[in-house]
Amino acid sequence: MLTVTYTAPQSSSAAPSRPVLAALAALFLVVAAPTLGAQAALSQSTAFRKDPGSTVLATIRAGVTLASGKAQGDWVPVTLEGWIYTASTAKTSRDGFDLFVASAGGENLRAAPNGDVIARFERGALLNALATQGGWTRVRRSGWVSAKALAPAAPVVAQTRAVQPPRPAADTAGPASDRVEALRPTALALAPDGPEMATLQAGTSGQVIGRRGEWVQVQVEGWVRETDLSAPASAALPGVTLAQVRADPAKYVGQLLEWRVQFISLQTADELRPEIPAGARYLLTRGPLPEPGFVYVIVTAQQLPRFEAAAPLQEYTMRGRLRAAQTRYLPTPVLELVQVMDPKGGTP
Repeated sequence: MLTVTYTAPQSSSAAPSRPVLAALAALFLVVAAPTLGAQAALSQSTAFRKDPGSTVLATIRAGVTLASGKAQGDWVPVTLEGWIYTASTAKTSRDGFDLFVASAGGENLRAAPNGDVIARFERGALLNALATQGGWTRVRRSGWVSAKALAPAAPVVAQTRAVQPPRPAADTAGPASDRVEALRPTALALAPDGPEMATLQAGTSGQVIGRRGEWVQVQVEGWVRETDLSAPASAALPGVTLAQVRADPAKYVGQLLEWRVQFISLQTADELRPEIPAGARYLLTRGPLPEPGFVYVIVTAQQLPRFEAAAPLQEYTMRGRLRAAQTRYLPTPVLELVQVMDPKGGTP
């Protein structure tokens, strides 16, 4: 502990001057500032528990980075934070928490609304609500994980820019570190005077990383819907059975699966299937073939017209992300459609 002692000057004015007070205040802030919690990444999927060795609240996926505290024996306190589908929760005031997971099969915790799955909470897990966005709620829960599952996150260190080889004469201007904005809708080309690959809207900003004559090379970031992308075959898991999904939900929920299904009908989600956003359209299908079970397949507005004209009993090979291993009342998995394959395995 650091003790700061101030001795008043021996004069008729006992109060310290304003500069001295300001200096003392600044020193106090530095000394009293709390130490930030450490960051640790999971080297494997692991159980997230209420207390060391006690009730499992969730299963956290490998690679997730968590705020962690000081280890106590074989256990480390961590904080889990993310977004959960609001319809899968219910309000509570138990033990100072706001919500609990009400879905029979538990519910996914995601990095962002409808984003990547980082964990799956068990039914009954208590949570603190932080914010809401549409049909999603940001939640937080503290608990414990085994120290064996944690790998310390790499420390932040100063980095120096690698020496770049000389650029061609046309690029003598070299890279720049400034950011720029598009003044008007403008074409983004593959190369100077090359074919157009996209249109940047007015106000879109980017980082200047190079120049060539009258052309500027910019780096921009943005988001696209996964359903608008072609999923490589290597990214999908083929041949996964319903028995495998039910035996180890945490392993498959959030994964991209490739299933052959038989279309039965087009449905609209209701409160009996809280794992599907209310009012969303989904396919009732039989499968994954040749299994005799059923699969609910959520489709987007862009995907919907294809199935509005589909004939019952038509078969499709689909790649989709597993949203839930089962619904609240039925052992039927829920798949979010990413891509429909043609008979040869390509995108139709």
